[in-house]
Order: sequence, then C-alpha cells, then structure tokens
Amino acid sequence: MADQSALLDQPDAQGSGEPFTITRPDQLQALGEPTRWRILGRLLEGPASIQELARALGAAKGTISHHVRVLDRAGLIRLVEEHRVRGVVEKRYARVGRQFRLPERETSLAVEHPELGTLPLRQAIAEASPSGGADDPSMSFVMRARMPAARAHRFANLLNELAAEFADGAPGEGETFGIVAGIYRPDWAAEKGES
Repeated sequence: MADQSALLDQPDAQGSGEPFTITRPDQLQALGEPTRWRILGRLLEGPASIQELARALGAAKGTISHHVRVLDRAGLIRLVEEHRVRGVVEKRYARVGRQFRLPERETSLAVEHPELGTLPLRQAIAEASPSGGADDPSMSFVMRARMPAARAHRFANLLNELAAEFADGAPGEGETFGIVAGIYRPDWAAEKGES
C-alpha cells in the first residue's frame, strides 16, 4: 500500500490562535448554513477529510464535499494535507482560525447585513442538543436589566474576556462545548426610545 503524504505549506494545521474576522460577503454567506457550522465545529478537533467529516456528521459525502468547497472558496478553511493511497488522493482540511469574529458594527459589511448580530445565536440554536444528564453543564438563560450604556459596555468587555478564556480550552482533551453570549438592546426598548 503506497502512502504518499504531503503536509502543505501551512505551519499551523489547527488554525491560528488569532481570531479570524469575517470581512467579505461570501464569508458571511458561507457561515449562514448550519451544516457548514457543523463542519467548522468538527474541524476544531483537528484536520479532517471529506470522508471523516461525513462520518462524524452523519451526512452524505457529496453534501459534505459541496459545503467544504464553499468554505474553502470563502477562505474559512484550507487544505493542509494530501494523502495518496493506491492512486486516490485524500485531502484534509483545517480551519483558518480557532475563532471567527464578526465585523465591527461600523464596517460596511455589518451595515449592509444587520442580521450579523444574531448569527451566533442562530448557530447555537441550530447545533445545541438537549442536556445529556447530570454530567452535562449545558444551560441557557435570557436576562434583562436597566443600566447606563457605559455599564453595558463593561459587561460586553467581560463577556469578550470570558469568551477568550473559553476558546483557549484544553485542545486534545475532554469534550467539545460551545458558548454563545451577547449584550443587546431589545427591539421593543429601541422602539420606545429607551436609552
């Protein structure tokens, strides 16, 4: 069995430790599909081939292949390794970053796509599974409080720090968990002119 492997010119097959900021409409569109989020989630565990992704996600190889092409063209994943076994080339892909950041509110992409703000919430809802019992720390809540905007900004900064600590995780150990957090002004409060 002839196995010819090539690790491509990518120093970090797990994705950079730096957050990758979404800057193009095609990247935003690529993130708007739940199957692609699931692929990106699996790639947090390390590089994978189409076959490995299909097996892990319980989906057809053709479906996974399509979504991998979209993610690759959008620059959200990259080819990191090729294996040639008996004349067949197997390609392995990795994320370009461990975290994806949405553009700041003031950027033209964010202004043109106001739905960006709820993308992380929609993704969390799409992939969350019911609690797995006493050992599963899954939980959620929604809370509202009146406060000055400066205090809300302070809480937003605290959430960013918490998210950074969460993202550090313990690669290669334990199970995969997700976190979603946000500070927002309810639409009904904005309509009433509350500030």
